Amino acid sequence: METATADDLLAEIEDLKLRLSEAQDAIDAIKNGSVDAFAIRTNGKPEVFTLQSLDYAYRVLIEKFSEGALNLTPDGLIIYCNSYFSNLVNIPNEKVTGSYIFDYISDESRQQFREHFDLALQGCSKTEISLRTNNITIPVYVSLTNLQPQLATVGMIVTDLSEKKQNEQLIKIHAETLRKKNVELERLNKSLDQFASIASHDLQEPLRKIKTFTALLKMKLNTTLSSESSELIDKIIKSSERMSLLIKNVLNFSRIVNMEKMFETTDLNQLLDNTLKDFDLLILEKGASVQIGNLPVIEAIPSQINQLFCNLVGNALKFSKLGRPASISISSRILPSGETENEFNVKLNLDRQVSYAEISFKDDGIGFDQQFADQIFSIFERLNSQEQYSGTGIGLALCQKIVQQHHGGIRAEGKENAGAIFYVLLPLTQSANGVSN
Repeated sequence: METATADDLLAEIEDLKLRLSEAQDAIDAIKNGSVDAFAIRTNGKPEVFTLQSLDYAYRVLIEKFSEGALNLTPDGLIIYCNSYFSNLVNIPNEKVTGSYIFDYISDESRQQFREHFDLALQGCSKTEISLRTNNITIPVYVSLTNLQPQLATVGMIVTDLSEKKQNEQLIKIHAETLRKKNVELERLNKSLDQFASIASHDLQEPLRKIKTFTALLKMKLNTTLSSESSELIDKIIKSSERMSLLIKNVLNFSRIVNMEKMFETTDLNQLLDNTLKDFDLLILEKGASVQIGNLPVIEAIPSQINQLFCNLVGNALKFSKLGRPASISISSRILPSGETENEFNVKLNLDRQVSYAEISFKDDGIGFDQQFADQIFSIFERLNSQEQYSGTGIGLALCQKIVQQHHGGIRAEGKENAGAIFYVLLPLTQSANGVSN
């Protein structure tokens, strides 16, 4: 084996010194940015990284932007723009580059853009303007940033606001439509108030006279009237009484509006007790038994709930079976928030965040076919003949309107000749509905 001479060792040392010196120079060059490329050996293979390769990655990123990106000289000359911006203004990229940004600013935005561009030369600025190209105006949001000292240019990011503006315009149109509908609704409400005034005075007065004069006529001709004539007069009196009741019920129905400020803490037990007292004679006449459970205290409009209870109790008594004592059961339970959407209540569109009192009115009367469960709440809707069961067909419609006024729901279950159950769901409080006392 050949032994290395002193000269060989000295030569090797000098070579190592040279390599070390070159490595140190490369490190210093990388630190101060004076090199354009450097190589890294990985698995025996060198990889060269250049400023050009880094610039390529940057450009790919910019091209992928879903916003316009431009580079501008201090006097507004476009020296670079990405594809998004050229597609936005619908002009080829090569034609955009070399033109001036001010050529794409609409006349009404030019002064505003100039002011913000001047501000950006000192730092950065943002504003909302519109572009104008090919006779098309494009609303945009621009962000301008001075890139000095790295580059003697201004960077500009452009965000297309067309969709946003279209949505805003649609919102304005819907808002204006809603405003017009509210104006129309207010006009209709005034007309309804006028009707209510007429119904409570002008229409009732002729009916009172018809009833009075017909009764006087029957009394005066009592001895000379045939049984057929007497029966006809009785029908006139009954028809006028029914017309009077119909007017009163329509009046009550029309008044169930805009009463949010009348909500107060209400003991439903007290209202139900007052209702049953009003039906004392009819309950006695029907031989009815009434079982009552404990009802909760809720926020409600007492006068409306009183009307609701009267209609439901009256309904149960009215549709009891002939020749058989009526049986009515009234009970309640609390449905905590989140427990209202069962298969029956889902159609009532109740608020899952609200707790409800569910009050049930159960009777053993003539009932109804379940297919008509929704129909019975329609105004003037009747499932039975007027001759057999008196009424105007407004009672249950009024119940539904009262419950809706309380942001609740009402539903019915029935079976022909096997009774019916009416479920009333009322929020325990009205705070979740924007009602405060």
